[in-house]
Amino acid sequence: MPILPPQFDSHSAWDLLLEAEAGRIGFDQRLLNSLLARAEETLAALVRFSSEIRPDALLDLNEQVFDLFHHFNSPQAIPFYLRRIQQAQDGIPDELVEAFAALGQPAVEPLLEAVAKAEEDDRGDLIFLLAALGVRDARIPPILERVLDADPYEGALCIGLYHDPAMAPAVERALAALPTDAPAQQERKALEDCREELAAGETVHDRPQFEILKLYPEAAPPLFESLPEDQVEEYLSCDFPEYRCAAALSLCDEEYSADTRDALLKQAREDSDAQVRAAALRALGSVCDADAEVREYLLAVLSREGPGVAERGSAAVALANGPGSGVLHEAIQALYQIPEARADAVEAMWRSHDPRYRRYIGENLRHADAAVRASAATAVGAYPIPELAIELAPLFDDEATREQALFAYALAAPGKTSAKSVEKLFEKIDELAGGLTLPEADDVASALDMRLEIAGLPPVFYTDEPAQTGREGEEHVHGPDCGHDHAHPPAPAAGVKVGRNEPCPCGSGKKFKKCHGAPA
Repeated sequence: MPILPPQFDSHSAWDLLLEAEAGRIGFDQRLLNSLLARAEETLAALVRFSSEIRPDALLDLNEQVFDLFHHFNSPQAIPFYLRRIQQAQDGIPDELVEAFAALGQPAVEPLLEAVAKAEEDDRGDLIFLLAALGVRDARIPPILERVLDADPYEGALCIGLYHDPAMAPAVERALAALPTDAPAQQERKALEDCREELAAGETVHDRPQFEILKLYPEAAPPLFESLPEDQVEEYLSCDFPEYRCAAALSLCDEEYSADTRDALLKQAREDSDAQVRAAALRALGSVCDADAEVREYLLAVLSREGPGVAERGSAAVALANGPGSGVLHEAIQALYQIPEARADAVEAMWRSHDPRYRRYIGENLRHADAAVRASAATAVGAYPIPELAIELAPLFDDEATREQALFAYALAAPGKTSAKSVEKLFEKIDELAGGLTLPEADDVASALDMRLEIAGLPPVFYTDEPAQTGREGEEHVHGPDCGHDHAHPPAPAAGVKVGRNEPCPCGSGKKFKKCHGAPA
């Protein structure tokens, strides 16, 4: 049975980590608060969790494990930190430097041992970490002086970071030994800066506190889109409405088994929570066209009077996936006039692809309700409506609508569709949006490939692969979050904003900051 947020404290830290790795728990502040409240148990679980290899794991939680270790600031994290250094492909991440620096004295001995065992090419980063500790230890200055002799520039950086005034004579000797010609000016500048820093005397390191909770959402659902269908079905009847609702919504526009269909219909009819009933109704849109019982129930919900606007809106959205009818048209028009149902009405419009509704879309791009604006933006791409594409640009600056507007603009922007034109359009969207994050770049690339496929052309960002299967063996639909290897979008233009530790979109497998995002 699923482990639900109210039950977190009654389960071991080890079990919670395994469930999160399996995608069955969202990594959110509720989970973190449960883990942080029992530091000793969680640290022991983290040590074990980070040292074992579990080939069947759905998610890689290395970043989350690192954040937890960083929060606890315990020497028990050092073996994990050292393994991360070995795995680093191009320099040590800043956050790892900060984590070692926060440990201070307990990190000295392990780092000295690592320096002694490391190959020559790997020692530089470890020595930099030793300097960053700022711990006075008689064994460290001779190491830094050897670096200074071999590479004055690197040595100056490390000694300046170590900030021990007693090393000033060594810096002076290095300066005196430097030639005065132009090629040595960079080294001279670094040494002079280092000398000034040492002359300022000892400094107290003011290290900011690592605030782990700020890195994670207050609430996050399990990764339902990646779970087997039978597991998702378990959540449909669990005792936590938030998870029941998210599980039902994950089944929208998906193919699913008769058992799941029965579970959704049961929740739509009987669930005590209105949001869950609405979510289940929406998910039933996948089968309403071929399932007379489902369609009949959706029509019955649609015709209800009084409360239950959210359920009627979801029924309209579900029915819009099938053949149109006069009853549906009248219901959409009625829902459109109800403020809290406007977003659902607009979604039902674009899902129906009925040209009668195109005239409603433009006015809703400027609606006060963000959900309505987002639905209208999606409509521009779904129809598509090229003449409204330019009106999507202001929505790029609106966090509530940016995702939908970017995707829709890629589908609807006027102009011819060809392999060359969509690559130029990718660059134009990146510029208009003020830079794309990696997930945004993936979404735009997916939309542009969809545009090519609609035009009968092969995709350029995600190449065809042999069919891979998803739930119940159905053919997998590729997308930016599907977890398969694809040809990737081009490396982002200069303005692309890539999030913390995200993989580079060039397809190298490296993190962006260690690949196309690395300093020149």
